[in-house]
Amino acid sequence: MKTLIIWVWAFWFAITKHLSEKNKEDTIYAYEKNDFVINYLKNFKKHPYFFEWVKLPENVELLDKIEDLLPSVDLLVLALPCQFVLPFFEWVKSYLKPWVTILNLSKWINNKTLNTIWDDLKNILAWVSYNYSVLSWWMIAEDVVKWNIIWASIWVESETLGNILKSFFETTNFKVSISVWNVKNVELAWALKNIFAIFSGYHEWLWLWSSSLGYFFVEYYEEFKKLFSILWWDIEIRFESFAIGWDLIATCFWNSRNRYFWRLIWEWKKTSEVVEILAAEKKTAEWYETLKWVYEIIKDRIEFPITKELWEKILFSN
Repeated sequence: MKTLIIWVWAFWFAITKHLSEKNKEDTIYAYEKNDFVINYLKNFKKHPYFFEWVKLPENVELLDKIEDLLPSVDLLVLALPCQFVLPFFEWVKSYLKPWVTILNLSKWINNKTLNTIWDDLKNILAWVSYNYSVLSWWMIAEDVVKWNIIWASIWVESETLGNILKSFFETTNFKVSISVWNVKNVELAWALKNIFAIFSGYHEWLWLWSSSLGYFFVEYYEEFKKLFSILWWDIEIRFESFAIGWDLIATCFWNSRNRYFWRLIWEWKKTSEVVEILAAEKKTAEWYETLKWVYEIIKDRIEFPITKELWEKILFSN
């Protein structure tokens, strides 16, 4: 299976390493538009910003042009932030192989429209035949590059496609389950769970103990479900699923960027300063923009007091 990975940053660098080691007989192609990053990767097979001790295998071919390759690509692993999805697919849609499989790894939504990538591709690729799937994980990139035991779910609309992707990804250390479900639900939950994590981080910042943190976690979950339902008509949320429940817990309580945000707040930095620090460290703060646009939708509704307070009294005032 000819595979092309788009955008090589922290987690996607780790996935590139994983797939190339799992599929040693295949060439794994990776594209990066940043000239400095792609040249560094080509010269050293290492990333200039992340995991400087990790070297990519020789079967990884790094590209700064993809037009000639795209017509033969079977699997396009999409690791673009949402603001780049529309222009990227407007650019490449005429090059795509019929029934190419697009596997989305990006936990982003369009913060201005609250569309998921699933939505945007339905519009952009209206006249293109393709398969769509998402890989949901509850691990950090360092777990992948260190070959710790990790778990992921591949969400598909076809079990046949899911089994093909599972065989391509799964190893004894990288466990994969297949879920045939509406993939938009998963993408929306990805984005909204970052708001949930900031809520949990705030209470941790108040030096509350585990029982209190658990109480606030459960309290906000009911509001989280209501928030989910007004943004997407399919209101089913499977907390027991890997993509939502365990990912949500990992983001709220593990060493995530959301918790790092609150560690910086603990140092009495303003929210705007924290966002700038994260950007300088090549880290994203997508929750901030997502919460800002969600607030615009729910600010006049009485059933979202916690979400409104999070923006009005905690972040906006800081």
